[in-house]
Amino acid sequence: MKDTMLQPVVYNIITIVALLFSLFQIVTGASGRLIRTSEAIQVLEEFVAEGVLDDETIVQGLSADQAMRGRLDNYLIVTMLIAILANVVANYLGRGRHFTNTARIRELEAELRALRGE
Repeated sequence: MKDTMLQPVVYNIITIVALLFSLFQIVTGASGRLIRTSEAIQVLEEFVAEGVLDDETIVQGLSADQAMRGRLDNYLIVTMLIAILANVVANYLGRGRHFTNTARIRELEAELRALRGE
């Protein structure tokens, strides 16, 4: 009985950890700044094209930063998918246990009625 109880608990722990990791990424602003970074890169590229700005390392640095933020967003999506799948598995295993427990309760109630002579 312990092994069947352990499985849903493990999947629920995976769900909780994955959701907390995603929440941390959201709170730290992993995906909120992508639009502003894109706009800043476009403005700086215009300055470089006009000759106002001679140093292109700023544009390259912002482009690299934007790529890193894009990867972070992908990690966020994968983490959420892992959380959802773990939750589905945990619910499926929990539902199976529920049906087993319900059937056993019905058996015990039938035995109790038989003992009472009903």
